[in-house]
Amino acid sequence: MTLGALIREQLTARSWRERCYSLLSLPLAALGLAAVLVTAIVGILSAGLLFLPVLALTLRADRALGALHRLLARALLRLEIAAPPLPPRAPGLSGLLGQQLGDPAAWRVCLYLLIRLPLGVAQFTLGFLWWAYGLLFLCYPVLWKVEPLHRTDAAGVRHSYGAEFAGWYADTWPRALLVMAFGALVLTASPWPGRLPLLVDRWLMPRLLGPSAAALRLAQLTETRAHAIIEAATTLRRIERDLHDGAQARLVALGMRLGRAERQLALGNTEQTQALLRQSRQEAKEIIAELRELVSGIHPPALDAGLGPALSTLAARSAIPAQVHLDLPRRPSAAVETMLYFAAAELLANAGKHSGATSVTVSVGSADGGLRLRVTDNGRGGVRLDGTGSGLRGLAERVRTADGVLTSSSPAGGPTVISIQLPGTPAADPARSGTI
Repeated sequence: MTLGALIREQLTARSWRERCYSLLSLPLAALGLAAVLVTAIVGILSAGLLFLPVLALTLRADRALGALHRLLARALLRLEIAAPPLPPRAPGLSGLLGQQLGDPAAWRVCLYLLIRLPLGVAQFTLGFLWWAYGLLFLCYPVLWKVEPLHRTDAAGVRHSYGAEFAGWYADTWPRALLVMAFGALVLTASPWPGRLPLLVDRWLMPRLLGPSAAALRLAQLTETRAHAIIEAATTLRRIERDLHDGAQARLVALGMRLGRAERQLALGNTEQTQALLRQSRQEAKEIIAELRELVSGIHPPALDAGLGPALSTLAARSAIPAQVHLDLPRRPSAAVETMLYFAAAELLANAGKHSGATSVTVSVGSADGGLRLRVTDNGRGGVRLDGTGSGLRGLAERVRTADGVLTSSSPAGGPTVISIQLPGTPAADPARSGTI
């Protein structure tokens, strides 16, 4: 790193934010220690149950201190930490007390506040005092001349100085410039020592002030369950609408046509009867085809032969030339096959409509203990998951219901790579491998 880069580092927004955070570390550490001591004392007094409500209030205050630290971390360290959820509450006062006293997040905050004392002292010393003394030494000649100190040493020599170190007086210009040079070195190096305790703090805060892994998993499962319920209800409404407006109406019309054929047969009109029967047979074939298409939206019949043949069928129907690469030691479960099939169908359709590509490749294989679907095209690129009206967001939400993750890489000019990672291992049935 060049000298200019070292000097510019002192003036970056990150360095100033970290200095402010280090400056606040010491008073916050003292406040945290006081909160932990109060919690400990009230906890000891609560052995007789009389102080349990007070203990609940102190734990609530500890949670508030944790929220303050998360706020400072977000504002000054650019560290986003989610607020841990409160545990469920039973009815009544006992339920409220149980919720507060049994809140693991509040007790983790107490542990963090206890660790915060030595950590806060280290942050204040290395992050702020180091910089402050470097600035003070750098300005020593000015301070020396503006407000000097006067002292006579044991040898009877009178000194007019601004700083003294174990009998060494900085009372001459060479010595003053030496102190100034030392201050410049200290000031230049100041950002890095202060970041050492900040690294520890960055590691501790998400673990002690944020939600636990179990709470995050519960929140994710709750969100994906809600999405799955909405998706299932939407699918049921679509099936009901398609049956009502399509097959059901056509079956009613078929029944009426067969009734007319029956009346014509009773009147002896053979030719008219045969014509109605031919129309009815054709109508029945179309209804069966429509029902098959409707069922294929629930579970494609092509999957009965395996994922490879099903994907090859999709590739054959693709609007742009498509290749399928399948490398699976075993056949996936039916749920995973269905998820991958519909995801591939949607991605192929999107590529055909919007990418401007001349070729697309669909590959499925084992990766990271699960399965990965990857669709690559050589189109214009620019695909974004967060784009307005992006269909990939809906697909990503559906993938999340199976604990999967959808990622995209689509620089301007292409190529576009959409990957879907699903957890779990394949089922025991063998599957084909190769290129289709």
